[in-house]
Amino acid sequence: MISVEETLRRILERTRPLATETVSLGEARGRVLREDVFADRDLPPFDRSAVDGYAVRAACLADGGRLRVVDQVPAGAMPRVPVGPGEAAAIMTGAPLPEGADSAIMVEHTVREGDFVVWPAPGRNPPPVEPGNRVTARGAEVRKGAKLLEAGVRVSPAGVGLLATVGKARVAVARRPRAAVFSTGDELRHPRSAKLRPAQIRDANSHMIAARCRALGLPVRRLGFAADDPGRLAATIRSGLAADVLFISGGVSMGRYDYVEPVLERAGVRLLVTAVAIRPGKPFVFGIREGSSPVFVFGLPGNPVSALTTFEVFARPALDALQGIADPRPPRPSVRLLAPVSQRGPRRAFLPARVGLAADGALTAQPIRSQGSGDIAAVALANALVIVPEHAGTIPAGDSVEAQPLPGFPDAGAGWHDPRR
Repeated sequence: MISVEETLRRILERTRPLATETVSLGEARGRVLREDVFADRDLPPFDRSAVDGYAVRAACLADGGRLRVVDQVPAGAMPRVPVGPGEAAAIMTGAPLPEGADSAIMVEHTVREGDFVVWPAPGRNPPPVEPGNRVTARGAEVRKGAKLLEAGVRVSPAGVGLLATVGKARVAVARRPRAAVFSTGDELRHPRSAKLRPAQIRDANSHMIAARCRALGLPVRRLGFAADDPGRLAATIRSGLAADVLFISGGVSMGRYDYVEPVLERAGVRLLVTAVAIRPGKPFVFGIREGSSPVFVFGLPGNPVSALTTFEVFARPALDALQGIADPRPPRPSVRLLAPVSQRGPRRAFLPARVGLAADGALTAQPIRSQGSGDIAAVALANALVIVPEHAGTIPAGDSVEAQPLPGFPDAGAGWHDPRR
């Protein structure tokens, strides 16, 4: 049994970015860049009005003034004439400032009188106009050649807009890993099964892990579930090894019917991790089938809380590393406990919790009542896993611990309650 840190080290030292591919802007959101992105020109590329109003010379309005309107400049058009003393140009937000003008005034602060504009309008008391007023200078946002995005970052929706702004209609990204998922166990039945024997359960884990992969934007193939039979298990594993990453839930413990590890080894998978000092999730397996296109295999425990925990702690960073994320290790923000948590043994605990924002802006964590690693209802309510170190004993309410975010982290406010109570 090895530590959480050693497990993660063994995984990440072997997961390198997949091949680079080029995608269009419409496909770029959520992808990981494999190239740096630079500005192809100054932004803005000209002195730009920040308001709808008038481009003016600030000195002409030192004591208020009445200016003759000599031009109208819409966004997307260049000014036709310069602005001289005693003159103004009507201008729209985003339009280039005419030659001679050094500031802009808001239309709300003016009144139009035929070919003239008066500033300030009666009843208005705007601040004095200084050079540069309501104007964004050329290059104030970005200078030509500046690095805007670095390889190894995930493209956000705003990042897509930035790519479009600098003319990157196509961009180099890492290929997304293709995932395959299945569960094992004679006790498993399809979720559609209406009548179950007392010892039977519906397959939840393959659906849960596949859904988590899809939420990460990965193409995923769910292979259903396989019985505790070495032959059937081997056939399902062969199918799953056509993917880049194979997730198997169940069959990785030390029971009589836990066949996954020997079947994986016979399929050419070299096992690098077979047990981890983590609670829940001790019977976790990681291995690689080497080759020109390596396949990474994660054997997740059969209990759903253990399966999700080990996916988040170990598999999620590996999936990010395969896409070239610069730092794939998950963030671990500090949270203030609203109830005590305990861990007395040699394994690090990752416990389901609901994290929200308190009135003072701190992150607070409400541990969720759980009956153990089979309590899928508890983990379904969680938006974080609070981390309790080995041999920590009882950590009281009010103390802070680290947490690993899950989807939905954090709540907008405190006050969450467990609907089961």
